[in-house]
Amino acid sequence: MKKNSLRLSAVVLACVPFLIGGTQLANAEEVNTNQTVSSSEVADAKPQTEETKDTTSENAVTKESEKDQTPESAKDNILKVESNNIKGKKGDTGDIFLAKVNGTVLKGEFKPFENDFIKVERNLNRESKDEKALSNTIWTAKKAIKDGSIQLEFKADLTDAKTKEALAKEFSNLNLENQKEITIKTEKIKVNFTDTDKPAPQKEVELPLTIKNKGNKLVVTFAEAEFKESPVELKASFTELKSDKIELASDGSFKIPETNKDKTFTEKVTITLDTKDSNFQKIANSDPFKNDKIITNYKDHPATITLSQEKVIKLTYTVKDLTAKINGGGTLAFNDVEGVKITGTFKEIKDNEFFSLDAKGNWKAKKAGEGSIDPTFTISKESLTELQKKYPEQDLKIETSSLKVNFTEAGSGSGSNQKVYAPVKKDYAPVKKLPQTGEEKMRFAGIIGIVVLVIVGLIFFMKKKKNNDDDTDENNN
Repeated sequence: MKKNSLRLSAVVLACVPFLIGGTQLANAEEVNTNQTVSSSEVADAKPQTEETKDTTSENAVTKESEKDQTPESAKDNILKVESNNIKGKKGDTGDIFLAKVNGTVLKGEFKPFENDFIKVERNLNRESKDEKALSNTIWTAKKAIKDGSIQLEFKADLTDAKTKEALAKEFSNLNLENQKEITIKTEKIKVNFTDTDKPAPQKEVELPLTIKNKGNKLVVTFAEAEFKESPVELKASFTELKSDKIELASDGSFKIPETNKDKTFTEKVTITLDTKDSNFQKIANSDPFKNDKIITNYKDHPATITLSQEKVIKLTYTVKDLTAKINGGGTLAFNDVEGVKITGTFKEIKDNEFFSLDAKGNWKAKKAGEGSIDPTFTISKESLTELQKKYPEQDLKIETSSLKVNFTEAGSGSGSNQKVYAPVKKDYAPVKKLPQTGEEKMRFAGIIGIVVLVIVGLIFFMKKKKNNDDDTDENNN
Protein backbone atom coordinates (compact mmCIF):
# COMPACT_ATOMS: atom_id res chain seq x y z
CA MET A 1 0.00 0.00 0.00
CA LYS A 2 2.73 2.32 0.94
CA LYS A 3 4.40 1.55 -2.35
CA ASN A 4 1.28 2.58 -4.35
CA SER A 5 1.06 5.95 -2.50
CA LEU A 6 4.60 6.80 -3.43
CA ARG A 7 3.88 6.03 -7.08
CA LEU A 8 0.78 8.30 -7.04
CA SER A 9 2.77 11.25 -5.57
CA ALA A 10 5.42 10.87 -8.24
CA VAL A 11 2.78 11.03 -11.00
CA VAL A 12 1.24 14.23 -9.50
CA LEU A 13 4.60 15.94 -9.25
CA ALA A 14 5.35 15.04 -12.85
CA CYS A 15 2.10 16.70 -14.01
CA VAL A 16 2.85 20.11 -12.35
CA PRO A 17 5.19 21.39 -15.11
CA PHE A 18 2.59 20.51 -17.75
CA LEU A 19 -0.09 22.48 -15.85
CA ILE A 20 2.15 25.59 -15.58
CA GLY A 21 3.08 25.40 -19.25
CA GLY A 22 -0.55 25.13 -20.28
CA THR A 23 -1.48 28.25 -18.31
CA GLN A 24 1.28 30.34 -19.91
CA LEU A 25 0.26 29.12 -23.36
CA ALA A 26 -3.33 30.21 -22.75
CA ASN A 27 -2.20 33.67 -21.64
CA ALA A 28 -0.01 34.01 -24.70
CA GLU A 29 -2.89 33.16 -27.00
CA GLU A 30 -5.07 35.83 -25.28
CA VAL A 31 -2.39 38.45 -25.80
CA ASN A 32 -2.03 37.50 -29.45
CA THR A 33 -5.77 37.72 -29.87
CA ASN A 34 -5.79 41.30 -28.43
CA GLN A 35 -2.91 42.30 -30.61
CA THR A 36 -4.66 40.86 -33.63
CA VAL A 37 -7.79 42.83 -32.84
CA SER A 38 -5.80 46.06 -32.43
CA SER A 39 -4.05 45.37 -35.70
CA SER A 40 -7.34 44.76 -37.44
CA GLU A 41 -8.68 47.98 -36.06
CA VAL A 42 -5.67 49.81 -37.44
CA ALA A 43 -6.10 48.00 -40.74
CA ASP A 44 -9.79 48.99 -40.90
CA ALA A 45 -8.95 52.71 -40.13
CA LYS A 46 -8.84 55.02 -43.12
CA PRO A 47 -5.64 56.88 -43.98
CA GLN A 48 -5.55 60.51 -42.68
CA THR A 49 -6.37 63.00 -45.41
CA GLU A 50 -5.38 66.72 -45.47
CA GLU A 51 -8.92 67.54 -44.32
CA THR A 52 -8.51 65.26 -41.33
CA LYS A 53 -5.18 66.84 -40.47
CA ASP A 54 -6.73 70.34 -40.59
CA THR A 55 -9.55 69.29 -38.28
CA THR A 56 -7.12 67.79 -35.80
CA SER A 57 -4.99 70.93 -35.93
CA GLU A 58 -8.03 73.17 -35.31
CA ASN A 59 -9.03 71.07 -32.30
CA ALA A 60 -5.50 71.39 -30.92
CA VAL A 61 -5.55 75.18 -31.37
CA THR A 62 -8.97 75.41 -29.72
CA LYS A 63 -7.79 73.46 -26.67
CA GLU A 64 -4.62 75.57 -26.48
CA SER A 65 -6.64 78.80 -26.66
CA GLU A 66 -8.60 77.67 -23.61
CA LYS A 67 -5.36 77.82 -21.61
CA ASP A 68 -3.56 81.00 -20.45
CA GLN A 69 -1.63 82.14 -23.52
CA THR A 70 0.68 84.43 -21.53
CA PRO A 71 4.26 83.23 -22.07
CA GLU A 72 6.51 82.88 -19.06
CA SER A 73 8.61 85.77 -20.46
CA ALA A 74 5.61 88.15 -20.32
CA LYS A 75 5.23 87.70 -16.57
CA ASP A 76 8.32 89.80 -15.88
CA ASN A 77 7.15 92.69 -18.06
CA ILE A 78 5.19 95.51 -16.46
CA LEU A 79 2.89 98.08 -18.05
CA LYS A 80 2.52 101.51 -16.47
CA VAL A 81 -0.76 103.26 -15.77
CA GLU A 82 -1.35 107.00 -16.05
CA SER A 83 -1.90 107.37 -12.30
CA ASN A 84 -0.64 104.77 -9.85
CA ASN A 85 -2.30 106.42 -6.87
CA ILE A 86 -6.07 106.01 -6.47
CA LYS A 87 -7.69 108.16 -3.77
CA GLY A 88 -11.28 108.88 -2.83
CA LYS A 89 -14.18 108.18 -0.49
CA LYS A 90 -16.32 105.11 -0.12
CA GLY A 91 -18.70 105.00 -3.09
CA ASP A 92 -16.49 107.12 -5.36
CA THR A 93 -15.69 105.99 -8.90
CA GLY A 94 -12.95 106.90 -11.32
CA ASP A 95 -11.19 105.92 -14.52
CA ILE A 96 -8.11 103.78 -15.00
CA PHE A 97 -6.06 104.55 -18.06
CA LEU A 98 -3.09 102.61 -19.34
CA ALA A 99 -0.07 104.79 -20.04
CA LYS A 100 1.14 105.01 -23.62
CA VAL A 101 3.81 102.55 -24.69
CA ASN A 102 6.38 104.07 -27.04
CA GLY A 103 3.89 106.85 -27.73
CA THR A 104 1.12 104.39 -28.66
CA VAL A 105 -2.22 103.82 -26.95
CA LEU A 106 -2.54 100.04 -26.66
CA LYS A 107 -5.74 98.48 -27.85
CA GLY A 108 -7.20 96.00 -25.41
CA GLU A 109 -8.91 95.88 -22.04
CA PHE A 110 -8.25 95.40 -18.34
CA LYS A 111 -9.34 92.13 -16.81
CA PRO A 112 -12.09 92.64 -14.22
CA PHE A 113 -10.78 92.72 -10.67
CA GLU A 114 -12.46 92.84 -7.27
CA ASN A 115 -11.44 92.51 -3.64
CA ASP A 116 -12.89 93.71 -0.34
CA PHE A 117 -12.14 97.42 -0.90
CA ILE A 118 -12.23 98.02 -4.69
CA LYS A 119 -13.97 96.80 -7.81
CA VAL A 120 -12.54 97.27 -11.31
CA GLU A 121 -14.78 96.62 -14.32
CA ARG A 122 -15.80 97.73 -17.77
CA ASN A 123 -18.09 100.74 -17.90
CA LEU A 124 -20.82 99.40 -20.15
CA ASN A 125 -22.98 102.51 -19.73
CA ARG A 126 -20.58 104.76 -21.58
CA GLU A 127 -19.09 104.84 -25.02
CA SER A 128 -15.76 106.58 -24.81
CA LYS A 129 -14.61 108.80 -27.63
CA ASP A 130 -11.28 109.43 -25.96
CA GLU A 131 -8.51 107.46 -27.65
CA LYS A 132 -6.65 106.82 -24.41
CA ALA A 133 -9.79 105.38 -22.77
CA LEU A 134 -10.35 102.60 -25.26
CA SER A 135 -10.52 100.11 -22.39
CA ASN A 136 -13.36 102.12 -20.81
CA THR A 137 -12.48 100.82 -17.33
CA ILE A 138 -13.59 102.31 -14.01
CA TRP A 139 -12.93 101.62 -10.35
CA THR A 140 -15.44 101.79 -7.49
CA ALA A 141 -14.45 102.31 -3.84
CA LYS A 142 -16.16 99.64 -1.72
CA LYS A 143 -14.81 100.54 1.72
CA ALA A 144 -12.19 102.64 3.49
CA ILE A 145 -8.63 101.44 3.13
CA LYS A 146 -5.27 102.98 4.05
CA ASP A 147 -2.10 102.18 2.13
CA GLY A 148 -3.72 99.42 0.06
CA SER A 149 -2.50 98.34 -3.35
CA ILE A 150 -3.70 96.39 -6.37
CA GLN A 151 -2.11 95.01 -9.53
CA LEU A 152 -4.23 94.65 -12.66
CA GLU A 153 -3.85 92.64 -15.85
CA PHE A 154 -4.25 94.09 -19.33
CA LYS A 155 -5.18 91.97 -22.32
CA ALA A 156 -3.51 93.55 -25.33
CA ASP A 157 -5.13 93.04 -28.75
CA LEU A 158 -2.34 91.79 -31.01
CA THR A 159 -4.56 91.98 -34.09
CA ASP A 160 -3.99 95.72 -33.90
CA ALA A 161 -0.74 96.44 -35.77
CA LYS A 162 0.19 99.54 -33.72
CA THR A 163 -0.32 97.69 -30.44
CA LYS A 164 1.78 94.76 -31.59
CA GLU A 165 4.57 97.01 -32.86
CA ALA A 166 4.66 99.09 -29.64
CA LEU A 167 4.86 95.99 -27.43
CA ALA A 168 7.58 94.47 -29.58
CA LYS A 169 9.70 97.60 -29.15
CA GLU A 170 9.06 97.85 -25.41
CA PHE A 171 9.48 94.16 -24.54
CA SER A 172 12.01 92.55 -26.85
CA ASN A 173 11.77 89.26 -24.93
CA LEU A 174 8.15 88.64 -25.95
CA ASN A 175 7.24 86.32 -28.80
CA LEU A 176 4.13 87.91 -30.27
CA GLU A 177 3.93 85.89 -33.47
CA ASN A 178 0.83 83.80 -34.17
CA GLN A 179 -1.02 85.23 -31.16
CA LYS A 180 -4.21 87.24 -31.12
CA GLU A 181 -3.80 88.63 -27.60
CA ILE A 182 -1.41 88.66 -24.69
CA THR A 183 -1.93 89.42 -20.99
CA ILE A 184 0.58 91.63 -19.20
CA LYS A 185 0.46 92.84 -15.62
CA THR A 186 0.44 96.51 -14.68
CA GLU A 187 2.58 98.20 -12.07
CA LYS A 188 1.22 98.19 -8.52
CA ILE A 189 -1.39 100.88 -7.88
CA LYS A 190 -1.66 102.53 -4.45
CA VAL A 191 -5.18 102.72 -3.03
CA ASN A 192 -6.43 104.99 -0.22
CA PHE A 193 -10.14 105.32 0.46
CA THR A 194 -11.85 107.10 3.37
CA ASP A 195 -15.30 106.70 4.85
CA THR A 196 -17.86 109.16 3.53
CA ASP A 197 -18.00 111.22 6.72
CA LYS A 198 -14.76 110.24 8.42
CA PRO A 199 -11.40 111.21 6.93
CA ALA A 200 -8.59 108.72 7.11
CA PRO A 201 -5.90 109.50 9.70
CA GLN A 202 -2.98 111.40 8.25
CA LYS A 203 0.29 109.60 7.85
CA GLU A 204 3.48 111.45 8.72
CA VAL A 205 5.94 111.39 5.86
CA GLU A 206 9.45 112.72 5.41
CA LEU A 207 10.32 114.51 2.21
CA PRO A 208 13.35 113.31 0.24
CA LEU A 209 15.64 116.28 0.80
CA THR A 210 19.14 117.10 -0.35
CA ILE A 211 21.25 119.79 1.32
CA LYS A 212 24.22 121.16 -0.58
CA ASN A 213 26.00 124.45 -0.76
CA LYS A 214 25.79 127.09 -3.45
CA GLY A 215 28.76 129.28 -2.82
CA ASN A 216 28.86 130.07 0.88
CA LYS A 217 25.22 129.19 1.57
CA LEU A 218 23.44 125.87 2.15
CA VAL A 219 20.41 125.18 -0.04
CA VAL A 220 17.62 122.64 0.64
CA THR A 221 16.34 120.83 -2.46
CA PHE A 222 13.33 118.51 -2.81
CA ALA A 223 13.35 115.83 -5.54
CA GLU A 224 10.53 113.35 -6.12
CA ALA A 225 9.69 111.63 -9.41
CA GLU A 226 5.93 111.86 -8.79
CA PHE A 227 6.14 115.65 -8.34
CA LYS A 228 6.13 117.18 -11.81
CA GLU A 229 8.06 120.35 -10.89
CA SER A 230 10.82 118.40 -9.14
CA PRO A 231 13.52 119.30 -8.22
CA VAL A 232 12.69 122.53 -6.34
CA GLU A 233 14.42 124.60 -3.68
CA LEU A 234 12.68 124.95 -0.32
CA LYS A 235 13.00 127.76 2.19
CA ALA A 236 14.27 126.58 5.55
CA SER A 237 15.87 127.87 8.73
CA PHE A 238 18.99 126.26 10.15
CA THR A 239 20.02 125.66 13.73
CA GLU A 240 23.20 127.62 14.27
CA LEU A 241 26.27 125.45 14.42
CA LYS A 242 29.91 126.03 15.22
CA SER A 243 32.37 123.17 14.77
CA ASP A 244 35.96 122.69 13.70
CA LYS A 245 34.75 122.39 10.10
CA ILE A 246 32.02 125.00 9.72
CA GLU A 247 30.34 128.01 11.31
CA LEU A 248 26.70 127.92 10.22
CA ALA A 249 24.18 130.78 10.56
CA SER A 250 20.38 130.43 10.76
CA ASP A 251 19.89 131.58 7.16
CA GLY A 252 22.19 128.82 5.84
CA SER A 253 25.22 131.04 5.21
CA PHE A 254 28.48 129.69 6.58
CA LYS A 255 32.16 130.32 7.10
CA ILE A 256 34.95 127.79 6.99
CA PRO A 257 37.54 127.98 9.80
CA GLU A 258 41.12 128.37 8.66
CA THR A 259 41.98 125.05 10.32
CA ASN A 260 39.64 123.18 7.95
CA LYS A 261 41.56 122.38 4.78
CA ASP A 262 38.99 119.93 3.35
CA LYS A 263 37.68 120.78 -0.09
CA THR A 264 34.66 118.47 0.31
CA PHE A 265 33.10 117.27 3.55
CA THR A 266 29.77 116.30 5.14
CA GLU A 267 28.24 117.96 8.19
CA LYS A 268 25.04 117.01 10.03
CA VAL A 269 22.66 119.95 10.33
CA THR A 270 19.19 120.57 11.75
CA ILE A 271 16.61 122.39 9.63
CA THR A 272 12.98 123.52 9.85
CA LEU A 273 11.03 123.87 6.59
CA ASP A 274 9.02 127.04 6.01
CA THR A 275 5.40 125.90 5.60
CA LYS A 276 4.46 129.29 4.11
CA ASP A 277 6.90 128.79 1.25
CA SER A 278 5.01 128.59 -2.06
CA ASN A 279 7.06 125.58 -3.18
CA PHE A 280 6.30 123.75 0.08
CA GLN A 281 2.58 124.40 -0.34
CA LYS A 282 2.66 123.07 -3.91
CA ILE A 283 4.25 119.85 -2.64
CA ALA A 284 1.80 119.52 0.28
CA ASN A 285 -1.18 119.86 -2.08
CA SER A 286 0.15 117.49 -4.75
CA ASP A 287 -1.20 113.96 -5.24
CA PRO A 288 1.60 112.08 -3.51
CA PHE A 289 1.29 114.11 -0.28
CA LYS A 290 -2.08 115.88 -0.06
CA ASN A 291 -3.55 113.32 2.37
CA ASP A 292 -0.39 113.08 4.46
CA LYS A 293 1.21 115.20 7.14
CA ILE A 294 4.63 116.35 5.99
CA ILE A 295 7.35 116.41 8.62
CA THR A 296 8.95 119.86 8.76
CA ASN A 297 11.73 119.34 11.32
CA TYR A 298 14.78 117.34 10.27
CA LYS A 299 17.51 116.69 12.82
CA ASP A 300 21.06 115.62 11.95
CA HIS A 301 20.37 115.72 8.23
CA PRO A 302 23.58 115.31 6.21
CA ALA A 303 24.72 118.36 4.29
CA THR A 304 27.42 118.12 1.65
CA ILE A 305 29.77 121.09 1.37
CA THR A 306 32.03 121.36 -1.64
CA LEU A 307 34.44 124.28 -1.64
CA SER A 308 35.56 125.50 -5.02
CA GLN A 309 38.22 127.97 -6.01
CA GLU A 310 37.05 131.57 -6.00
CA LYS A 311 36.86 133.27 -9.37
CA VAL A 312 37.22 137.05 -9.35
CA ILE A 313 35.51 138.77 -12.29
CA LYS A 314 36.58 142.38 -12.73
CA LEU A 315 33.93 144.42 -14.54
CA THR A 316 35.30 147.21 -16.72
CA TYR A 317 33.39 150.27 -17.90
CA THR A 318 32.91 151.07 -21.57
CA VAL A 319 34.73 154.39 -20.93
CA LYS A 320 38.03 154.93 -19.13
CA ASP A 321 37.13 158.26 -17.54
CA LEU A 322 34.34 160.79 -17.24
CA THR A 323 35.12 164.15 -18.81
CA ALA A 324 32.38 166.75 -19.00
CA LYS A 325 31.40 170.39 -18.56
CA ILE A 326 29.16 171.37 -15.68
CA ASN A 327 25.62 169.99 -16.23
CA GLY A 328 26.99 167.54 -18.79
CA GLY A 329 26.61 163.80 -18.33
CA GLY A 330 26.12 160.33 -19.80
CA THR A 331 25.32 156.69 -18.93
CA LEU A 332 27.62 154.20 -17.24
CA ALA A 333 27.79 150.71 -18.78
CA PHE A 334 30.09 147.70 -18.57
CA ASN A 335 31.89 145.71 -21.23
CA ASP A 336 30.71 142.16 -21.91
CA VAL A 337 32.48 139.34 -20.04
CA GLU A 338 33.09 136.09 -21.95
CA GLY A 339 30.26 137.08 -24.29
CA VAL A 340 27.86 137.72 -21.39
CA LYS A 341 26.06 141.09 -21.40
CA ILE A 342 26.41 142.73 -17.99
CA THR A 343 23.25 144.33 -16.62
CA GLY A 344 22.21 145.41 -13.16
CA THR A 345 21.55 148.46 -11.00
CA PHE A 346 23.71 151.18 -9.46
CA LYS A 347 23.36 152.63 -6.00
CA GLU A 348 21.99 156.14 -6.47
CA ILE A 349 24.21 159.12 -5.63
CA LYS A 350 22.24 162.28 -4.85
CA ASP A 351 23.99 164.19 -2.06
CA ASN A 352 27.42 164.55 -3.65
CA GLU A 353 28.15 168.18 -4.67
CA PHE A 354 30.23 167.18 -7.69
CA PHE A 355 28.44 164.19 -9.19
CA SER A 356 24.97 162.55 -9.33
CA LEU A 357 24.06 158.99 -10.42
CA ASP A 358 20.75 157.11 -10.73
CA ALA A 359 20.01 153.35 -10.59
CA LYS A 360 20.22 152.99 -14.39
CA GLY A 361 23.71 154.46 -14.54
CA ASN A 362 22.78 157.93 -15.77
CA TRP A 363 25.25 160.48 -14.35
CA LYS A 364 25.57 164.24 -14.33
CA ALA A 365 28.44 166.65 -13.59
CA LYS A 366 27.37 169.17 -10.96
CA LYS A 367 30.57 171.02 -10.08
CA ALA A 368 34.07 171.44 -11.47
CA GLY A 369 36.73 169.12 -10.09
CA GLU A 370 38.81 166.04 -10.78
CA GLY A 371 39.46 162.71 -9.03
CA SER A 372 38.17 159.11 -9.18
CA ILE A 373 34.92 157.31 -8.39
CA ASP A 374 33.88 153.67 -7.82
CA PRO A 375 30.06 153.49 -7.59
CA THR A 376 28.28 150.52 -5.99
CA PHE A 377 26.87 148.13 -8.63
CA THR A 378 24.61 145.08 -8.17
CA ILE A 379 24.76 142.62 -11.05
CA SER A 380 21.43 141.25 -12.35
CA LYS A 381 20.35 137.67 -11.70
CA GLU A 382 20.29 136.98 -15.43
CA SER A 383 23.89 138.11 -15.98
CA LEU A 384 25.09 136.27 -12.88
CA THR A 385 23.39 133.05 -14.02
CA GLU A 386 25.10 133.24 -17.40
CA LEU A 387 28.49 133.86 -15.77
CA GLN A 388 27.97 130.87 -13.46
CA LYS A 389 27.44 128.72 -16.52
CA LYS A 390 30.89 129.79 -17.71
CA TYR A 391 32.45 128.85 -14.36
CA PRO A 392 30.21 126.13 -12.88
CA GLU A 393 32.76 124.78 -10.42
CA GLN A 394 33.87 128.14 -9.02
CA ASP A 395 32.51 130.74 -6.64
CA LEU A 396 32.19 134.05 -8.41
CA LYS A 397 33.30 137.32 -6.87
CA ILE A 398 32.21 140.37 -8.85
CA GLU A 399 34.34 143.51 -8.65
CA THR A 400 34.17 146.82 -10.48
CA SER A 401 36.94 149.16 -11.57
CA SER A 402 37.24 152.85 -10.70
CA LEU A 403 36.77 155.77 -13.09
CA LYS A 404 38.77 158.99 -13.42
CA VAL A 405 36.68 162.16 -13.33
CA ASN A 406 37.41 165.57 -14.84
CA PHE A 407 34.61 168.13 -14.65
CA THR A 408 35.25 171.71 -15.88
CA GLU A 409 33.41 175.01 -15.76
CA ALA A 410 31.24 175.80 -18.73
CA GLY A 411 33.31 177.63 -21.33
CA SER A 412 36.71 176.88 -19.76
CA GLY A 413 39.30 175.02 -21.77
CA SER A 414 41.09 173.17 -19.03
CA GLY A 415 40.09 171.16 -16.04
CA SER A 416 40.00 172.46 -12.48
CA ASN A 417 42.57 171.25 -10.04
CA GLN A 418 39.95 170.75 -7.36
CA LYS A 419 39.62 167.11 -6.29
CA VAL A 420 36.42 165.04 -6.65
CA TYR A 421 36.06 162.55 -3.80
CA ALA A 422 33.79 159.56 -4.40
CA PRO A 423 33.33 156.08 -2.93
CA VAL A 424 35.94 153.39 -3.19
CA LYS A 425 35.22 149.67 -2.83
CA LYS A 426 31.49 150.15 -2.98
CA ASP A 427 31.00 152.10 0.27
CA TYR A 428 29.83 155.48 -0.88
CA ALA A 429 30.51 158.35 1.52
CA PRO A 430 29.58 162.03 1.09
CA VAL A 431 32.38 163.99 -0.57
CA LYS A 432 34.22 166.33 1.76
CA LYS A 433 33.79 170.00 0.89
CA LEU A 434 37.00 171.50 -0.42
CA PRO A 435 37.89 175.22 -1.08
CA GLN A 436 36.46 176.47 -4.33
CA THR A 437 39.14 176.73 -7.02
CA GLY A 438 37.91 180.07 -8.48
CA GLU A 439 38.00 181.83 -5.08
CA GLU A 440 41.63 180.69 -4.50
CA LYS A 441 42.75 182.16 -7.84
CA MET A 442 41.11 185.49 -7.16
CA ARG A 443 42.65 185.73 -3.67
CA PHE A 444 46.12 184.94 -5.04
CA ALA A 445 45.80 187.56 -7.77
CA GLY A 446 44.74 190.19 -5.20
CA ILE A 447 47.81 189.54 -3.05
CA ILE A 448 50.15 189.86 -6.02
CA GLY A 449 48.51 193.14 -6.98
CA ILE A 450 48.98 194.62 -3.50
CA VAL A 451 52.66 193.57 -3.44
CA VAL A 452 53.25 195.20 -6.83
CA LEU A 453 51.58 198.44 -5.70
CA VAL A 454 53.69 198.56 -2.54
CA ILE A 455 56.92 198.07 -4.53
CA VAL A 456 55.93 200.72 -7.07
CA GLY A 457 55.04 203.10 -4.21
CA LEU A 458 58.39 202.55 -2.51
CA ILE A 459 60.29 203.18 -5.73
CA PHE A 460 58.31 206.37 -6.39
CA PHE A 461 58.82 207.55 -2.79
CA MET A 462 62.62 206.93 -2.87
CA LYS A 463 63.00 208.66 -6.25
CA LYS A 464 61.05 211.68 -5.04
CA LYS A 465 63.17 211.88 -1.89
CA LYS A 466 66.38 211.78 -3.95
CA ASN A 467 65.15 214.60 -6.14
CA ASN A 468 64.35 216.68 -3.07
CA ASP A 469 67.82 216.05 -1.67
CA ASP A 470 69.42 217.18 -4.95
CA ASP A 471 67.40 220.38 -5.00
CA THR A 472 68.46 221.18 -1.43
CA ASP A 473 72.15 220.74 -2.28
CA GLU A 474 71.89 223.10 -5.25
CA ASN A 475 70.21 225.80 -3.18
CA ASN A 476 72.96 225.56 -0.56
CA ASN A 477 75.63 226.03 -3.17
